[in-house]
Amino acid sequence: MSTDLKVAIVGCGQIGAMYADHLDAMGRHRLVCVDADPVRAEKLAASVDSGTVAASVRELVAHGCDAALVTAATTSHPELVGALIEAGIPVLCEKPLTIDLARTEELGLRAEERGVPLWVGFQRHFDPGFADLRARTAEGKLGRVQLLRLVSHDVSLPPLARLRESGSIFTDLMLHDFDMVRWLTGRRVVQVVADGSALSGPGLADIGDFDTVTATVRLDDGSLAALSAGRWQPVGYDVRAEVLAERGNLEATLTHAETPGAGGPAVPRFRGYWDRFATAYREQVRAFLVRATGGPADPAAGGWRDSHEALRCALAAERSARSGSVPVTL
Repeated sequence: MSTDLKVAIVGCGQIGAMYADHLDAMGRHRLVCVDADPVRAEKLAASVDSGTVAASVRELVAHGCDAALVTAATTSHPELVGALIEAGIPVLCEKPLTIDLARTEELGLRAEERGVPLWVGFQRHFDPGFADLRARTAEGKLGRVQLLRLVSHDVSLPPLARLRESGSIFTDLMLHDFDMVRWLTGRRVVQVVADGSALSGPGLADIGDFDTVTATVRLDDGSLAALSAGRWQPVGYDVRAEVLAERGNLEATLTHAETPGAGGPAVPRFRGYWDRFATAYREQVRAFLVRATGGPADPAAGGWRDSHEALRCALAAERSARSGSVPVTL
């Protein structure tokens, strides 16, 4: 992979800044920062080597670039990603690609038709512990998987302004977990039952959202997944996965999968996703740039179909929670 790539970061908030740091550490990437707030774009560009600013995606497209990372607000994804695809620029878009199933499919098929790489930021695919859990489960030595447990709890509530644009907690925070159900088990989701409460998130009830949710997922082989997610975990960012199977259990650690309680090192408390999944984000963007410059596709990459299926589950969970935990068949 060339170390002199022109890479655009479209959306210069917290996630965009994180990617800028990773790219800056990886090599001589020329970063072009684009944001609806020009001051924020200027600030990010000034924080890295070889950083410049484009006033808009239209200007970015006019001058060209080798790849683009879309980390702007979810509601802007369809327009931004669509413009980049039309220009033939490879895109890594933060999840979800959109919060509309038809629009997600439309963008994905358009990218395929034009032969433009389109990745969706399911960075847990590149996490060593989650990847090892998947590989060891697929070996079959544990026998049939009976239950998958997933926990995803943020440290603190994001700003309400962002939550208004990202859909519900199911289509935002828990989308990773619905993706993990499919990715870790290789099975298809056939039913979702969910519930939610707004316990400590001021203003959430006013926008019809929750801060604490659970979901029970039935897979096509009869096995189950139990998911919990929350916006408020002051003791530290908490994301875990455990497989319970016929001949043993495995849980994901930072580097591999191991038997629960096997005496491994204590898991540190993390400040947020950028901290817990630093390795995963770095490896994801490295693999994306290899693909963007003509290299092979990485089998771990999340694509539009992954986003579509995870969104389908998330929307079903939202419908279930809003209707009194009525099971929703997919």
